[in-house]
Amino acid sequence: MKKDIHIEETYPYPPERIWRALTNSDAMADWLMPNTFEPKVGCRFQFRTKPAPGFDGIVNCEVLELDVPNKLVFSWCGGGLNTVVRFDLTPVTEGTHLRFEHTGFRGMKGMMVSAILAKGWKSKILPHNLPSAAGRFDPAGVYRTLAMDGIQRDCA
Repeated sequence: MKKDIHIEETYPYPPERIWRALTNSDAMADWLMPNTFEPKVGCRFQFRTKPAPGFDGIVNCEVLELDVPNKLVFSWCGGGLNTVVRFDLTPVTEGTHLRFEHTGFRGMKGMMVSAILAKGWKSKILPHNLPSAAGRFDPAGVYRTLAMDGIQRDCA
């Protein structure tokens, strides 16, 4: 059994701005989780969040593919699962079309975790958090973190 996650969104920003939000560690911390990400193929990094039953709150990852500003692929391993996350960006008249995939969920546990993650990816992270972070870059490409505005992140 497997249940992959596929989502498509269109954002009112050019691909370069969405790319910055996808590959800037501070921006990524605001739209997803605190992390040690660096945009380099082979970079091993972690996401950290609050632990939950059966999950220590750590997601170990490795950048598998990087095609600036078109594609980012990384492994996502945590809670006994080994999956892959992929972001494909395409310029469109409205800005950027994002094709997102989170694949590799296997077995009953994978199906359960997929359902939980899909809810977050579909309802909050991709339609709201990511474009919000993309909008926080100034014209020079400098990112203004949520912490700069005194807003607390809900992840440890």
